[in-house]
Amino acid sequence: MDEITTIQSVLAGDINKYERLVSRYHVGLIIYCERLVGDRDAAEDIAQEAFIKAFEHLQNFDSKKSRFSTWLYRIATNKAVDYLRQQKRRVPTEDIELVAETATPDYAAQDEHKRLRTAVTKLEPPTHRQAIEAYYWRGKSYQAIAEECNVPVNTVRTWLRRAKQQLRSDLQ
Repeated sequence: MDEITTIQSVLAGDINKYERLVSRYHVGLIIYCERLVGDRDAAEDIAQEAFIKAFEHLQNFDSKKSRFSTWLYRIATNKAVDYLRQQKRRVPTEDIELVAETATPDYAAQDEHKRLRTAVTKLEPPTHRQAIEAYYWRGKSYQAIAEECNVPVNTVRTWLRRAKQQLRSDLQ
């Protein structure tokens, strides 16, 4: 799919083609938003709002300045920041005891998550780290990663396989 052609078609009135862009980035954008806000339901709402705002302002997108995905993720980031600001202001003081009781952190899971993140940052060569982050944390497809890195899809598969092997070894 050629994004520029799709965007031009949408701007020319074929709004059904916008679904191609949504389909391409939907999963990755939700995963990205969930990492930002820590709540799956909120992440889905934020991603939906980002797609709507991107659609409404598509005429402002400039392919000479950035890729569509970069522009879309920036919109989502701004929406996530707005959401987090709103949540900070909405802590109900009368329910503070209930919140404290139900919000006990899972320290073991946090430690595992931190260990995994640290191990990923140490992956060598750096292409392995980039592939893991793109595929698992940003929800990009093998094809999208291959296009970004200008390599064949099988190379991406190899990077991910080797990265997982290295992570298994490092985390044992």
